[in-house]
Order: sequence, then structure tokens, then C-alpha cells
Amino acid sequence: MDIDRIEWLREARQPISYRRMFGLVVMIVASSSSTMSERRAAEYLKEVLDDVMMLAMASSSILTKARIGFAHLTEIVTAAECQGELQAS
Repeated sequence: MDIDRIEWLREARQPISYRRMFGLVVMIVASSSSTMSERRAAEYLKEVLDDVMMLAMASSSILTKARIGFAHLTEIVTAAECQGELQAS
């Protein structure tokens, strides 16, 4: 499964829930077109979010780590998309 970064970024603007973040992260982990830095950040974030998915209530430190990690992943995807646009032109 390959990701369309623009569509992913549209979806990531309002992730709504940690479950939605998890789904977006899994898309990157499963994509053969994701870069190594995207995949590395997504795999780390998937581990963090695994804890959130398994717990009835997650601690605020885990939720903060997930939000910060997701923002960082979004920056990495944006950078990869910009780099791809530069190479295409």
C-alpha cells in the first residue's frame, strides 16, 4: 500500500482521536513509498500509541508523547512531500 502524502496530510490536520492517529501511523508503516525517516518515526509512534490503544485510560505523559510524536511525524511527511515536489520540477 502506497500513501498519497497530500491526502495523508489532509487527514492528519484533524486527527480527532488517538485511534485515528494510530490509523494514520499504520498507513505509513505499511507503505512501501514512505521514506526511512517517515517509517522510523511512525514505528516509534506506533509503539507509543499501542500503549494508548490497550489501556482504558492512558497517562497524560503518554498522551503528550503521542501528540508531540504525531506533530513531528507530520513535519517529516511534509518535508518528504516538499522534497518530492522539488525533485519533480
